[in-house]
Amino acid sequence: MRILRNVVLSLVAVLLIGGLLAAWFLGPSLGIALRGAPFFLFPPSPERYATVVLDEAESRGLYADDPAFADARAEAERVAEQAGDVAETHETLHAALQIAGGTHSHLIPPGQVAAAEAAVPAEPTVTRDGSVVVATVPAHNQAHDPQAYADTLALGLTDGDDVCGAVVDLRGNTGGDMGPMVAGLSPLLPDGVALRFVAGENSSPVVVEGNSVRGGGTPVTTSGGKLGVPVAVLTDELTASSGEATLVAFHGLDDVRTFGTPTAGYASANMTFTMPDGALILLTAMQFEDRTGHVHEEAPIEPDGATDDPEQQARDWLREEHGCS
Repeated sequence: MRILRNVVLSLVAVLLIGGLLAAWFLGPSLGIALRGAPFFLFPPSPERYATVVLDEAESRGLYADDPAFADARAEAERVAEQAGDVAETHETLHAALQIAGGTHSHLIPPGQVAAAEAAVPAEPTVTRDGSVVVATVPAHNQAHDPQAYADTLALGLTDGDDVCGAVVDLRGNTGGDMGPMVAGLSPLLPDGVALRFVAGENSSPVVVEGNSVRGGGTPVTTSGGKLGVPVAVLTDELTASSGEATLVAFHGLDDVRTFGTPTAGYASANMTFTMPDGALILLTAMQFEDRTGHVHEEAPIEPDGATDDPEQQARDWLREEHGCS
């Protein structure tokens, strides 16, 4: 009996040690994949902290095979070995992320993350200008309710009769969660693949079905139906990231024209995760492919009609080409 008990205790010890080793080695990556934050058994040292960020950058970064990343990684590891706390690793980790993922990748320090989360977000609006509906689509962050955001746009667009055309104003939209943006504009988009996230041979579609969207940001379902009217999309140099993704969702559609100035040039998808000190990691892992098959690299997206007065140009196009007053 004593022998059996000892065997059981030994097995329990082996399983416990095995579990701890698995948590040590796999916890960070599994935590990032499952909950958007690495799991650590103990508060990480600067070296451990840096290794997790650099490993993710090397395995997922869009440009991680650039030889310059190896040099940036070595420098970040050197700094981490000498650092007294994890904050001292931030600068060189940010530099390494910018090489592995490009200019859309960042390490945002905890103070900046807290300030951004505390900012009061702009709200989406829909107004009527004669027979034209105008949807203003601002950046979407965690302070927004995604359902309320999408409902405001979708129901506003479809609330009324005799709509002849629509204007989608993406100026100043610096990004965030694209799911509520695309769902909110779903009355203006056909069902099917709106765009794809691509990296090499890997491809992930963003799909619109009725007034639902999945595959890009938060999956959201709203209501209102479809409008089926010509659409003018307005952009500027602040239209970025998910704002650019929302723009790309309209590319390749008949009766859509874009007006304004070139976008910010962050037409790529980031994976994000939060480190234990509150720093936010944004790592570019994929690019946008529109419905025509064109892959938008990280360069500004040019409008169809370059103008400093996009609102007037949009009205003129809707009136002259589609008879919308």
